[in-house]
Amino acid sequence: MDEVSTSLDEPPTKRPRTENGDDKPHVAVIAKPPQLIKPGGHTHALRSVLKVYVVRTEPNYAQPWQMRPQRASTGSAFIMDTKRKRILTNAHVISNATTVHVRRPGNPKKWRAKILCEGKICDLALLTVEEDEFWATDLVTLTFVDVPELQDPILVGGFPIGGDSLSITKGIVSRVVMTRYAHASNKLLAIQIDAAINAGNSGGPAFTNLQASKVAGVAFSKLSNTDNVGYIIPYKIVAHFLDEYERHNDFRGCCSVGFRWQDMENTHLREHFKVPAMGAGSLVYKIDPLAPASSVLQENDVMMEIEGVLVADDGTVEFRNEERIEFSHIVRSKHIGDMLNVKVLRDGALLSLRYRLAQRRPLVPVLHGVDCVPSYFIVGGLVFVPLSVPFLEHAYGGHNWRKLAPVSILALITEYASLAEEQVVVMFQILAAEINFGYKFQTVRCMQFNGQELHNLRQLAELVDACSDKYMRFGLEGGKSVILDNEQAKRDGPQILKQHAITYDRSADLRELTHRSQMAAHDSGSLPAAHKGT
Repeated sequence: MDEVSTSLDEPPTKRPRTENGDDKPHVAVIAKPPQLIKPGGHTHALRSVLKVYVVRTEPNYAQPWQMRPQRASTGSAFIMDTKRKRILTNAHVISNATTVHVRRPGNPKKWRAKILCEGKICDLALLTVEEDEFWATDLVTLTFVDVPELQDPILVGGFPIGGDSLSITKGIVSRVVMTRYAHASNKLLAIQIDAAINAGNSGGPAFTNLQASKVAGVAFSKLSNTDNVGYIIPYKIVAHFLDEYERHNDFRGCCSVGFRWQDMENTHLREHFKVPAMGAGSLVYKIDPLAPASSVLQENDVMMEIEGVLVADDGTVEFRNEERIEFSHIVRSKHIGDMLNVKVLRDGALLSLRYRLAQRRPLVPVLHGVDCVPSYFIVGGLVFVPLSVPFLEHAYGGHNWRKLAPVSILALITEYASLAEEQVVVMFQILAAEINFGYKFQTVRCMQFNGQELHNLRQLAELVDACSDKYMRFGLEGGKSVILDNEQAKRDGPQILKQHAITYDRSADLRELTHRSQMAAHDSGSLPAAHKGT
């Protein structure tokens, strides 16, 4: 059989027939060739998708006197403003970085990047490259659009593991939800998509229109134990982050509602709190004692409206047509220090109230560098640390800490702090020595020292330093105790530290506070003569 070939330059002709089947030899209808996308014709926007190279040194909350080994990682980023030289990525991509470099697709050169702002709560970071040569190319600004509609197509660009070239995955918008960007942190608005988001994709753009360089958000996480369920950070969160940077040259965090609430879908619950038949709301059952809301709201108030938006019995508000979302989204959209207008039902009376918004003040800190840093105090081989989520992650392994940590410790995570500098002091481990032989405690709360209630780790260090009693008694949770001879503990301390290659008996933050206290005492003349001038 002869080989038949067709050409787009000379498309085949189709000869229509008459009703009786005869050909029309003089009439030819030319078939329109298909629209081809030329290679590179739609990739102008993709030139602004960058690969990020990071070398990081992370803290070690389980052994807070040392850092974790240095390691390298990669991620993605994209140009969001060529005129102002701004690059957007995820905070977790560059967190704890010692060096950051970026590279364009198909270009071997890596450019040193500078971190302008890091918002760990919203998982966003702003970078720049200071060299003009980097920007003197055909880079384009990728512009954001508002939250896309359900079923809208999404293209996620980035540099996932498994290759060094740019990768594009396709999906659709599945739903708009409130989710936690970090463990135990506040929930923020997010867009769920079914496009694949893998390690290395983080920080890349999620396009709604590639040809027009339109972006719906920033890729940042994948739901574990599922296939192709990922999340992107929408423009509403990005705009809040950028606004904070413009106003304060920093990201101060997100606002907290200042209370915890309960759904009121049960009929008897609504009747008990005198909610009208056609009314709805959420029950305030616990208020943060350090939040401004504590001076305005009361427990058993029913939250009916926030900023003029009706709150449903399930704690949601209308987001778009036939879509609902948790009412905390309205609060998260505001800035720290803004006023919040609410309507509550109190003993059957509808009240209009307002209060100033502030950050969440949990008893157990959540994010390294935001509300906690590694801290420790060692005496007689007993290692004391302040309880935090990073500590639990490091001590009990990544995502398994909720299963492995003691239940009594986990129960404290949801509690509010009642004092400005309150910490949960935990005796984490015991460095083996003759003085502490026989004690086998691990990760247990220390409640008292020599009968005095403890409020933070600094207080424990000060009490131990000032102790003149024969014995030091550490009162643990559940009524148990650890008792050490005071003189022997202080005498054996340096040798115990040396055996475990630990330089100091306390972290830098406590050493600084101790130095300040000693200087203040020296100036006031209250130090013994033997201590003055040391």
